[in-house]
Amino acid sequence: MASSLSLSIEPALHARSAEQARVIVRVDGVDLSHADGDDGPGPWHALVPVNRFVATDDFTTATIACCPSCGPSCCAIEARVRREGDVVRWDVGDRRGVRFVGERRTILFDATAYDAEVARLEADRSWETAVHRAGRLVLAGVVLPPGLEGLRVSLAGTGELSVWLEEPDEYQIWVVAPWDAQRPDDSAALVRALLEGPAADWNASWHSIKGGRDDPPAYAGPSWRRAEF
Repeated sequence: MASSLSLSIEPALHARSAEQARVIVRVDGVDLSHADGDDGPGPWHALVPVNRFVATDDFTTATIACCPSCGPSCCAIEARVRREGDVVRWDVGDRRGVRFVGERRTILFDATAYDAEVARLEADRSWETAVHRAGRLVLAGVVLPPGLEGLRVSLAGTGELSVWLEEPDEYQIWVVAPWDAQRPDDSAALVRALLEGPAADWNASWHSIKGGRDDPPAYAGPSWRRAEF
């Protein structure tokens, strides 16, 4: 028998402001996100640059619960999601650091009902601030240099956004761009155009993930700076 899925945007357990929201997952009416003192993932982690609950023919991963303080990077309950004909399959297990612990359990959903619930979550923008909106519009489908991935967008200072990019296992890169809080859509379009232009022209800083390496990325421009921590 297929299970039922409910996805909602709710305040974080220890929210200090209305902007701190989480995606809460319920299966057959049972709250999986708050089990064992956990909380749901932030909407940014779950929905940007793609909705991680969307089921495809290949396995993808969606966080359904995580550490309320540190987020998914610390520990998490994750679902491996895959479409199998008229059914969506979840293999649910606990992750600690980079490793899974314990056994997985399988949950099956009717694919039509599942898709409708995931689409409903996708349409809920109640969690978005102006920065969130700009960040989503920047990262969703932006064409970056080969090997680079978009991770986060945040305020860098008055009138500036910082876009966090990563070349996995190689470099972390932060690109600073102009931003107008009153015009997030226009700002996002300008940032996307900047990122899709020559990387050498970016106002960027970099950090090598591999220790002991002093050389910047090969695509870095002369104005790029090494990040200081």
